[in-house]
Amino acid sequence: MGVRDRFDADYNKFFSDLTRLCRALGAGASAEDIAQDAILHAREHQHQLRDESKLEPWLRRIAARRTFEHLRRQKRRESEETVVAFLPSDPSLSIDVSAAITRLPERERVAVVLVYALGYEQEEAAAVMNVTRGTVATLLHRARRHLAEGLVGYALERDLP
Repeated sequence: MGVRDRFDADYNKFFSDLTRLCRALGAGASAEDIAQDAILHAREHQHQLRDESKLEPWLRRIAARRTFEHLRRQKRRESEETVVAFLPSDPSLSIDVSAAITRLPERERVAVVLVYALGYEQEEAAAVMNVTRGTVATLLHRARRHLAEGLVGYALERDLP
């Protein structure tokens, strides 16, 4: 089966997976449009894919890059933070995890979403982000440190009488 045949046969799976990825990266209501655009772009440029077994990671990289471009354009227009709405908050602790993750620097936020929220391996996240696995590990370490620093203030507030 050629790449074009695989696009047609697995379109629904690709569209669903890429929409989920785009939404998780903060694309919001534009996630489906970005996913569709990524699939169309990949289909038109399938000759650039050297190894057909790497079709899915290639599609994820395209979708992630399109999402980042969309977010940069949106940020310029609105100057607002994007919200990672799919992460749970713990009502018993009054911790809003999505708000804490939203405040992370962009690359740290993306690494956290890919690895911890979507379950990507660090190597897969690195491919999507177009960085090395070591960079992803460093970004995750920094993100955990930033989140812990934010929770220290929370813990101190909770312990007050």
